[in-house]
Amino acid sequence: MEERYWLSRESEEMDMARCAASPEARLVHQELATRYGAKAKSAEADAIASIGFEKVRADHYLVNGFASDAIAELRRVAAS
Repeated sequence: MEERYWLSRESEEMDMARCAASPEARLVHQELATRYGAKAKSAEADAIASIGFEKVRADHYLVNGFASDAIAELRRVAAS
């Protein structure tokens, strides 16, 4: 949901950049669009991480990360 919001903001800023009257205004709108795009990517990563942590069984954890079969399981869950 949050990702969709930031993507819509990015799209609106790109539209504003196309319609900008001056080069300075165009740069400001392009910079905002870039920032909103980064926030969308961050929101997507957070969403994937929250799904992954809920779906991984406790026996798949390692001291320094996940076991390789847990990563494969996360990818399968995220793909479906």
